[in-house]
Amino acid sequence: MNKAIGILNLHDSNNLGLLNTTRSVASTSFLGRYAFMDFMLSNFSDSGIDEMAVLIKEHTRSIIQHVARGGEWTKNSKLGGLTLLYDEPNASNTGYSTDINNFKENTWFLKQNKGDVVVLAPADIIYRIDFRPLIEDHVKNNHRISVIVQKINNGREAFIQEDIAHVDTNGFLRDLYPNRGEEDKITVSLRTYIIDKEVLYGLLRYATKTSSFFSLRDTIRKLAKDMPIYTYEHEGYVRCFDSLSHYLEYSLELLDRNVFNQLFDNDWSLYTKTYDTPPAKYLEHAEVKNSFIANGSIINGKVEHSIIGRDVVIDEGVEVKNSVIFSGTHISHGCKIDGLVCDKDAEIVNSAEIIGSIKDPQFIKRGDIV
Repeated sequence: MNKAIGILNLHDSNNLGLLNTTRSVASTSFLGRYAFMDFMLSNFSDSGIDEMAVLIKEHTRSIIQHVARGGEWTKNSKLGGLTLLYDEPNASNTGYSTDINNFKENTWFLKQNKGDVVVLAPADIIYRIDFRPLIEDHVKNNHRISVIVQKINNGREAFIQEDIAHVDTNGFLRDLYPNRGEEDKITVSLRTYIIDKEVLYGLLRYATKTSSFFSLRDTIRKLAKDMPIYTYEHEGYVRCFDSLSHYLEYSLELLDRNVFNQLFDNDWSLYTKTYDTPPAKYLEHAEVKNSFIANGSIINGKVEHSIIGRDVVIDEGVEVKNSVIFSGTHISHGCKIDGLVCDKDAEIVNSAEIIGSIKDPQFIKRGDIV
């Protein structure tokens, strides 16, 4: 396989509302153990891509805290590594803070790497993919730019404002336009691109001449009708995380083993930052059904159809259903919780009931006492 560079692009990410006031969606906790960025970085690593970078738009601290030196995702540190790319001059200017300008600020990264092909992908769209056959076909057929797409059957409620891809019978992209939720059966772009490095340089020049506010997504949209852009159709599990309600819904659906097995595979490793925490402890009154419980948690109440992060304490008499509880939270005696997303290090001590729903969840901010 031609040597490739994998780049996680955080500039065009959706956000999860209140969950992303102090952190990037890429570093947001998922399933009590992972961060969103782990999935695409693992796809890169399992596809034999050793040279990786993260294009950071904001919340740099949260990314650095999760990534550290990046050793979890790079199998061969002698041949590759994980680099964080940040456009500091434009970080505080919303219009100029684009992936194009980040690339321009950090062209040294592309120049010093020997990869011929660049794979760019988001953190907020989760799926499992082996890039190797796609890169080989891309190079063999000299496609120059390729976009990964997927057919979905719920376009009225999913991938809203993401790009609908109009693909011709030969597999070439003919148009990209926003999904307004007008029909269910559509083909969407997964915002994942395979681009020859020399062509990427050309896209940077084109975008700069067109608009200083242009993103890579804007550029590909504009060029879709005028140049040959190939598409590869992905099949299988895919979710676009674009709201707090979708975060809760898509997290809890993975408690269904049939859905879980669509994303996770024993032959496809998923890497993440490791923590030296003891196993979860279940005390005398613990009753747990259909839930994920992370290491270090102490459970002495009822937990059903929920995801519990690390070092969470749930006291006797507590009932937690249909909820995601982040690490370090303490829920004390007698609380009844349903349809809640609770951020890290909160204390729920003075509330008898907190009731939301999967479609309209309640939310508790990081470190708050409720």
